[in-house]
Amino acid sequence: MSKKNYFKSDSIDQLRWKDALVDWFHEFGFTHAITLSWNRTVAMPRARADLCHLLRRCDRALIGPYFHKVPSEERTQAVFAFEGTGYDHYHVHSLWRAPQRKWFGLGKLFGVQRGIWNDIVETGSCAVDAINNGRNDEFFGYILKEQHRFSEDNLLVWADEFHPVR
Repeated sequence: MSKKNYFKSDSIDQLRWKDALVDWFHEFGFTHAITLSWNRTVAMPRARADLCHLLRRCDRALIGPYFHKVPSEERTQAVFAFEGTGYDHYHVHSLWRAPQRKWFGLGKLFGVQRGIWNDIVETGSCAVDAINNGRNDEFFGYILKEQHRFSEDNLLVWADEFHPVR
């Protein structure tokens, strides 16, 4: 196969892959799109630890002090797509699903000027959008903009990775 045809074929496969991923994300019932930025140099292990801490703080606020005893599927769900790894400006675009009947509370945690993210990352900033029921291709496509079939596997992180198993 010539180089020209290889790249043409791979581009089509990449579009199909991304369309399939967007379709799959719709099945999760995400309620919020949140961009989180550190606004400083941060290593990947520190960034992951901050996300873990953030999820636990959200669950404690939304579910209560015994959130860790609640099954993972009933806790706050999220997927984080890391960007800026090549030029020292880590940030994540993420999709969130609040625990049942807690979607408004989740938005309020981030919706104030110095919200929950700034309690964890003093220099951090965030942007929050509510997601409609139905198709949200614009949010999902934006969040996945730097993802592709050959992306490093640590650049797409799921919240349940941080949920302790009990």
